Amino acid sequence: MATFLALYRGESVSAAKLVALTAESSLVSEFAARMLAEPEESEADPVLHELKRGRRRALELVNSEQE
Repeated sequence: MATFLALYRGESVSAAKLVALTAESSLVSEFAARMLAEPEESEADPVLHELKRGRRRALELVNSEQE
């Protein structure tokens, strides 16, 4: 399965325009690794906590696929 990064710019998410798109594995891996290097923020709401945990796990999987 392809994993890619997209860079958007705009006044808001709904008005943003695509600036760049890449599936280059080294860039995807570096991005995932940088995101994983950021400290986890605590979340009191258990539902939001699980969403954050799932996103982090997805980044871990993307990072391991690219290695």
